[in-house]
Amino acid sequence: MGLAATEQRVVLQRAGDRQEQAAVQLLSDYRQGLWLRRFAADQQPCNRSWIIHPEHDRPVIDLRSDRPGICWNTVAHLVTDPSSWVYRASGVEIAVLQFAASLVGTSANLQSITRTIAFSLQFCDLPDDGEAEEASELLQRALREAVAFGTG
Repeated sequence: MGLAATEQRVVLQRAGDRQEQAAVQLLSDYRQGLWLRRFAADQQPCNRSWIIHPEHDRPVIDLRSDRPGICWNTVAHLVTDPSSWVYRASGVEIAVLQFAASLVGTSANLQSITRTIAFSLQFCDLPDDGEAEEASELLQRALREAVAFGTG
């Protein structure tokens, strides 16, 4: 994965319902779009060995598309398969991705997510980085946005 690919800002099409909008916003805001940049950099099939049928192989975010968006089915597979490459990330990074996926319907263990964040806050997983604190605030905001009443 080249440096430029990991540093570029990824702009996605407007998400569908309120829950998906909250999930996309969470991933956009967390560490300047860390997961979106990682997914956008994953454009080569060799990085997606978990695909069983090559004809169904698509990146999580297809940058060749006129309207790039997140393939939530792929994200669901990645966060529910402990052998997937996303599990090489930090615990807090994984918790954020799992939470975003849960907002759009993927089964997630919210107790595990909150424990990961709480543990990181308590023991300062990454000192002076504020990663867990930022994640906690973003998760709370995403949840509020996902359940907000009204339109808009």
